[in-house]
Amino acid sequence: MLEVLEQARLLVVTGKGGTGKTTVAAGLAVAAAGRGRRVLVAEVEGRQGLAGLFGRDALDHREAPVAEGVHALAVDPDESLREYLDRYGFAPLARLLTWAHLNRFITAAAPGLGDVLLVGKVWEAATREARPGSGGVRGGGHSLPGGSGAYDLVVLDAPPTGRVVPFLRAPETVAELARVGPIRHQADRVRDLLDDPARTAVLLTCLPEELPVTETLEGVAALREAGLPVAGVVANRVARDRLGGRAGRLAGLARDPAPLAAAAAAAGAALDRAALATLVSEARDRQRQVARERRLLKELRAGLDGLPLVQLPSLADGATGPDEVRALAGHLVAA
Repeated sequence: MLEVLEQARLLVVTGKGGTGKTTVAAGLAVAAAGRGRRVLVAEVEGRQGLAGLFGRDALDHREAPVAEGVHALAVDPDESLREYLDRYGFAPLARLLTWAHLNRFITAAAPGLGDVLLVGKVWEAATREARPGSGGVRGGGHSLPGGSGAYDLVVLDAPPTGRVVPFLRAPETVAELARVGPIRHQADRVRDLLDDPARTAVLLTCLPEELPVTETLEGVAALREAGLPVAGVVANRVARDRLGGRAGRLAGLARDPAPLAAAAAAAGAALDRAALATLVSEARDRQRQVARERRLLKELRAGLDGLPLVQLPSLADGATGPDEVRALAGHLVAA
């Protein structure tokens, strides 16, 4: 994980819906910034999932500081199309499209063009060079006007695994449609970045549950078949084994809870037999969950064929804001 955080220019985070890929993307961004990298974290689905994790009401297409060394934005397809047209000298057309709402028809008419514009915005940030004297983006400072700040790493909160291959392969589709011209040139440059394992890494998020494990292995296979550089899997919300070797005593305590009652009394808590039975039952249920998750993670690791697997613990109250993101970032670095 440290190698990915310190060497990649673009880190693509995907996973089955509900596995916490947005939270993991935020944690990776904070972890990389803690290693001294200048980081941009971007989402492309319009869900505003990153905003709350950084204590913001909302994000838009402008790069905004959200944590020490971290900027964030929500890539907007309409704004990306306007920027693209303006870059190639078609500013009047961009204004016309804004006025007439024709951009949705253009992207619908060319399959994959909408995704290329989204990925293209991320490509631009990942390959951007700092302007002389600008000093790039550091320490939570604001980026320069026009998005001129340079980043060491861009973390992309990408679409779920079921859609991520078509999304990342959209430049190839568009390149086949546009044989020449600026669209083909842009698509080729984006594709070159995505195919380069020295600059790009794809991470998948997973939960230690039957269906997510199966779909993660299928996602890894699909990404590999598409030639995309898969770097590893992050298993999220893994139950902590708080008892360890002491779990073997639970069966005996279920038969005779007297030792537990004595320990509770020594701690100043008087528990009746029903309360003791409830505590032991809950502990046994948790250990069954730990054992089940260990089995699934073992299956996952075996199916990854050597790819790294990093585990993140389940947080008591979930991940809802900056404090939890910082905690997960610490676990990612430690892993």
